[in-house]
Amino acid sequence: MQEEKRKVLRVALAGNPNCGKTTLFNRLTGSSQYVGNWPGVTVEKKGGRAIYEDWEIEITDLPGVYSLSPYSPEEAIADRFLREEKPDVVIDVVDTTNPERNLYLTMQLLERGMPAVVALNMLDVLEKRGDRVDCKRFHEELGVPVIPISAAKGNGIPDLLRAVVQIGTGQRPAVRRLPYKAPEPDMPDREAVWAERRYNAVEAIVARCMVRMPQPEKSLSDRIDAVVTNRFFAIPLFFAMVFFIFVITFGSIGSFLADGVAAFFTTCSLWAEQVLLAAGASVWARSLVVDGMLAGVGSVVSFLPQIVLLFFLLSLLEDSGYMARAAFIMDAPMRKLGLSGRAFVPLLMGFGCTVPAVMGTRILENEKDKRLTILILPFMSCSAKMPVYSLFIAAFFPDKRPLAIFCFYLLGIVLGILSALFFKNTVLKGDSAPFVMELPPYRLPTFKSLRLHVWERIKDFLQRAGTVLLGATVLIWLLRSFSPGFQYVTDSSQSILAQIGGWIAPMFTLCGFGEWKPAVSLLTGLIAKESVVSSMGVLYGGAESLTTALQGAFTPLSACSFLLFVLFYTPCVAALSAIRREMASLKWTAITVIWQLGVAWYASALFYQVASLLQKCI
Repeated sequence: MQEEKRKVLRVALAGNPNCGKTTLFNRLTGSSQYVGNWPGVTVEKKGGRAIYEDWEIEITDLPGVYSLSPYSPEEAIADRFLREEKPDVVIDVVDTTNPERNLYLTMQLLERGMPAVVALNMLDVLEKRGDRVDCKRFHEELGVPVIPISAAKGNGIPDLLRAVVQIGTGQRPAVRRLPYKAPEPDMPDREAVWAERRYNAVEAIVARCMVRMPQPEKSLSDRIDAVVTNRFFAIPLFFAMVFFIFVITFGSIGSFLADGVAAFFTTCSLWAEQVLLAAGASVWARSLVVDGMLAGVGSVVSFLPQIVLLFFLLSLLEDSGYMARAAFIMDAPMRKLGLSGRAFVPLLMGFGCTVPAVMGTRILENEKDKRLTILILPFMSCSAKMPVYSLFIAAFFPDKRPLAIFCFYLLGIVLGILSALFFKNTVLKGDSAPFVMELPPYRLPTFKSLRLHVWERIKDFLQRAGTVLLGATVLIWLLRSFSPGFQYVTDSSQSILAQIGGWIAPMFTLCGFGEWKPAVSLLTGLIAKESVVSSMGVLYGGAESLTTALQGAFTPLSACSFLLFVLFYTPCVAALSAIRREMASLKWTAITVIWQLGVAWYASALFYQVASLLQKCI
């Protein structure tokens, strides 16, 4: 018998930034999460499902906001969703360690008569400080269910879901008692009066429902911040942390794991060769599987362990609360570039993937800030460039991997800074928007949250490897293996690809790699930057390893020149599409592309020519 279809409740998850809303969302939805965009807005939208008894609860995670006054993009999204979508229940997540600020949003939800459940989060942290909360009194004061929870530990989740179902189905009527009167319609500055009455009501409710113990003058977070946000130590400490991450990712640990995966694919190639040979497969069929698919995709997937390590360590910093401090300490230097610390968030996202980073510029209210951020975003090395760096540095500078890769990432930041200064003083003049943010307390990251963050990146990488990269690899193999007359050739210099590469290779003569194979690899990098490595895996494939083949095709100088071009040149087509949508201007998109290509070519050519001249002089 077919299982009876579950009944559905639509739930919105609301709360202040850093109240534990994301942790609760992860706890409720687990692996059922899905990501899209808000209708008409290219800001990431998170959704998921939770199952409670015979109910399927569809949860939409609203952006973290302090109020529903639609002044910021996040507030406008939350306000519009609640007004237009009218969810069955709103879970209002309240950080009980800072109730005065969090309950302001609760007051606005009560004013609108929203069917709400208040989730008092971080109660375990509060109780460790010796404070006490009377949840029953809270319920009496607010007139809605008040459920104590710990999102990080999973405490109180069943009670929360039970209350959501009861409110959403009318089993538990919500009184929604408003503890103050609305201002009269003819009262001047009515919004200011609303705000004053909300805050007064919140203070009175907290005083009646909570007992607080005297706290030390400086908390643990304050003592840590005295060091990590110190005006002299903050920035050096930030770069020291980043360098430490690179040492772990690209040093002996990351390299050992990457070498293990590479050895696995080598074994698979040998096994596939033997199986196909025994099956009587033709030469071209064996070449397609071994020299095409396995050599191309395997050369990229071998760097997966390093990608996992990098995002795991970055997630540790983010979930601990340190990344908020990084945005704070970078506000002052970024203002000198014509940007605010708020732009640090999408720029940091750019080290993961340029596409969501470009979409993330929607948080910037100033159009000048937004355009300037998008123009310099491609200089932040996305994770897709990492396999290219790792491949060449392992071939030419194996003893200095962490330092070399750190220098390339740092060089991208420096060129981004110089570009920002150029545009700030020419076509994008003007003041940047003010930057106000809250520094959350330091917390121990949860394993579940880390796992979800890392899995999102792994899933995206594997999907690209199994679709875009595999398709590009097969296409490269076809063009490399057949002549313009569509005859199978073993000498790739007679192939269609060699002819195409021969047309564009002369452009890179001054850069030191004016041959068709590097040129074609760069061309495929426009599809996806990982394709540079997969293409080289096909083009330089054979009996010898890719590392050995590259050592014969490049010198250390030309290898560095090639990496400089990869570092600076135009991002992939998906990123360009996102830039076109966000810029809403073909002209600015063209400026971005021309600027990137120009900087890449001139930096690469200048480095190679100057370095070659110095080498001759020495």
